[in-house]
Amino acid sequence: MEKYVVSARKYRPTNFKDVVGQSHVTTTLRNAINNNKVAQSLLFCGPRGVGKTSCARILANQINGFNNDNPLKNTNKLNIYELDAASNNSVDDIRNLIDQVRYAPQTGKYKVYIIDEVHMLSNAAFNAFLKTLEEPPSYAIFILATTEKNKVIPTILSRCQIYDFNRIEIEDIKNKLIEILNIENIEFDDEALHIIAQKADGAMRDALSILDLIKTFSKDSKITLENVTKNLHILDSEYFFKISNHLFNGDISSALLLHNEILAKGFESYNLITGLVIHFRNLLVCQNEKIIELLEVSNSEKLKFKEQAQLISSDFIEECIDILNQCDINYKMTSNAKIHTEITLVKLSKLKKKTKKISVEIKNLKKDLISTKSKKTESKETAIKNKVAKKKDIKPKETPNFKDLLKTNNISSKTKKEEKVENNDKINKLNFNEESFNKIILEYANNNKNKKSEIAILKKKISFNKKNHSLFQLDNELESSIFENMKPKLTSFINSKFIEKIKIDKVVNLVEKPKIIYTNKDKYEYLRKKNKNLIDLKNKLGLDFEF
Repeated sequence: MEKYVVSARKYRPTNFKDVVGQSHVTTTLRNAINNNKVAQSLLFCGPRGVGKTSCARILANQINGFNNDNPLKNTNKLNIYELDAASNNSVDDIRNLIDQVRYAPQTGKYKVYIIDEVHMLSNAAFNAFLKTLEEPPSYAIFILATTEKNKVIPTILSRCQIYDFNRIEIEDIKNKLIEILNIENIEFDDEALHIIAQKADGAMRDALSILDLIKTFSKDSKITLENVTKNLHILDSEYFFKISNHLFNGDISSALLLHNEILAKGFESYNLITGLVIHFRNLLVCQNEKIIELLEVSNSEKLKFKEQAQLISSDFIEECIDILNQCDINYKMTSNAKIHTEITLVKLSKLKKKTKKISVEIKNLKKDLISTKSKKTESKETAIKNKVAKKKDIKPKETPNFKDLLKTNNISSKTKKEEKVENNDKINKLNFNEESFNKIILEYANNNKNKKSEIAILKKKISFNKKNHSLFQLDNELESSIFENMKPKLTSFINSKFIEKIKIDKVVNLVEKPKIIYTNKDKYEYLRKKNKNLIDLKNKLGLDFEF
């Protein structure tokens, strides 16, 4: 009796062609191999079961020129090393790996190190791995795989060529399952495979695991819709089609009996509520041909949704979704979930009657409005004619010129008070001389006592080059930059105090400061310049200034 092998291992891809739903990664890797441009360190990121480790093994075999058609045989162990970082996450484990990297491969071109779940490494292990990852030997290639890219430290990410793996689409998973079932000569239902692909949530490995479960569940290994719904505890879509028809037709008793039947099969009321929300959403999507591609159902179910969407109005669907969402929010707060669900089903079944009453009332209102409007329009027409006749007799008023208004406003803008203030300012201003200028500088310094750097510059020597032109004597570039920052405020303050316009400027006189002796070497050099015999003494006695 042969040992049973699960489909996830049996049908693991051995070539890039067999990898499902990751064409953007496989084409890049294939081109890198063909052009001999494979990076020294690669990082494969993505959710579980999407082909990260499989692609790493394929890459390792192809760059070494190994042909491994059987995925169950792990050949060429001397060249390809696989490390599980979840269990080997210490610094010692990484040091052992670094020691192995030093030795060249015995066969093949490259030594490939595949490290799974690399985010599980400790921070110390990551730091120990940095140098080797950045500058490995020419024959070493590192392939890191992780499901949580955010947990990998940035210094590792910057040293790797990153490949992001996507969740595999439902249609791609379904096609792969069909291919496998055709190889094994097993009969299947299209809808059953679609449900398996949906349940897998974008992971090929999960889909193959579910497929193995269904094969062992059924006696004749057939993959039927009934077997899938039973085994995976999924509520059959037929229930949703039936109950939505009952609710639209206002058949409360049939809807409640169907709900009771669902509970008898071991499902909760919550499964019905969440399933109905998705069902009505799909019906709403079917009413618009542009977005019909958003339906993630099989082709046979698409036809059912299209037929039912033509019978049920969009207003009814929208109101149903609102009520069901409210029921979902309050579901966990209820003590009796069954009664809570039954009340919502009663509300949904009465929606059509309410909409009919509202529509009749709206029609009656429209009729009344039309009749009243026709009477009002006649009286309005006569009134409008009379108004037009009166307007013709009235002469239009002359509009004032806007420019003339502006001129008059500008003339009257300066009041007498403002003129007096201007005259007073002129009287209070000083004539420029050295004494008055120094007084104004002191006044400015007293106003800015908090700014010590500016006060230090204001205390510098001031020379007067020309008439109304003062120069501040500065020592270095730092003082120059402080002066430039304070110059606009200072000039405006000075000019507000003097009648004449005063210009202020700077002159930077760079002063070389004597070198301060700190170290033993500086002391030795200072003494050597004073006494040249010190060099001979140092050489004869073999002395050193550092001790």
